Amino acid sequence: MLELEQCVEHAYFDLCQYTNIVSDKFKYFVNYLRQNCIMNKLEAVNTLRRIYDKHSGITCELIVYAVDNIVYDALHEK
Repeated sequence: MLELEQCVEHAYFDLCQYTNIVSDKFKYFVNYLRQNCIMNKLEAVNTLRRIYDKHSGITCELIVYAVDNIVYDALHEK
């Protein structure tokens, strides 16, 4: 049987790193919108489209899949 423990640990470490990066980017986008007094969804989406790193797979996916959550968190105090 193949010993996969090292592969599993590597995959787990990569997943943890990816999750932390996504969380940090999400917080960055929310804070950016709040600091720039973005007041509506259209303005928020246009701002995010302008500032995100188009060469980063993580930020591209985050914008595509979580834009509604980012905008909601930015416009509604927690």
